Amino acid sequence: MNNKTFYIVLSILLVIASISLASYLPARSDVALKIKVTDFPLKIGEWQGKDIPIPERDYEILETRNLFVREYKNRKNESVYLYLIYSEDNRKVSHPPEVCFLGSGMTITDKSPIKILNSINAIKMLVEKQNVREMVVYWFKAGRLYTDNYLKQQIKIVIDRIFGKRTAGALIRLSAVIKDDDTEGAVRLITSFTESFTPLLAKYVP
Repeated sequence: MNNKTFYIVLSILLVIASISLASYLPARSDVALKIKVTDFPLKIGEWQGKDIPIPERDYEILETRNLFVREYKNRKNESVYLYLIYSEDNRKVSHPPEVCFLGSGMTITDKSPIKILNSINAIKMLVEKQNVREMVVYWFKAGRLYTDNYLKQQIKIVIDRIFGKRTAGALIRLSAVIKDDDTEGAVRLITSFTESFTPLLAKYVP
């Protein structure tokens, strides 16, 4: 094994070891919340939000109450649903949403990357249940990092904590019902809302 290969292998092993060690650290529920994502504005430009109740069982599974689901409507009465979950202590809260969709009996018929804004790479999914089809777009946040890659988010959080920096994690998920098979229209609607609310993330989801 030459020196270059040795250092590459060593680096990979160190990253794996660090992640493994961090995964054994106790994951704490957000008891004393410094940041409450429910403070996120209900009124964003032309969009008006309304909270959707979350079952108590969901809070227990996610090990945090620091989340919300909201329906935001614009002046045309078009709806976009925003799901936002955040934790300063528990890395597990921002798991890939495919797990939840499949667990609730929904079918994922398509999945692909999308650049939702110039600064945000996200994942786009088509999901179906019975006669309802939805466009879903999601990405992860770790401090100032926005990424469509769950592993990249987790590595960022672990490495920051190894060096003494407490980086919080978040999952941002948007969805819109697809009407008349207009999938591109649903993407445009989600993009329009994203342009309005993304500038607020740095303040309310640091």
